[in-house]
Amino acid sequence: MPLRPNKKAEVRKNSYKVGVDADEGRRRREDNVLMIRKNRREKSLQKKRREGLQAQQMPAKLYSSAVEKMV
Repeated sequence: MPLRPNKKAEVRKNSYKVGVDADEGRRRREDNVLMIRKNRREKSLQKKRREGLQAQQMPAKLYSSAVEKMV
């Protein structure tokens, strides 16, 4: 068995478990991280919007219940 790989062994080695190249993998990871950030930001904004709406509705409810008690 020769210690130096021959042409056939080199071709076989290069074709074994051919996956995604480094640039493609990096691009996919960056896209995934970007998507995760966008989703997290959108959820945070939705939460703030809901809290803002509830805060606006709360004084109106308190006011209407106070008016009903007076009548």
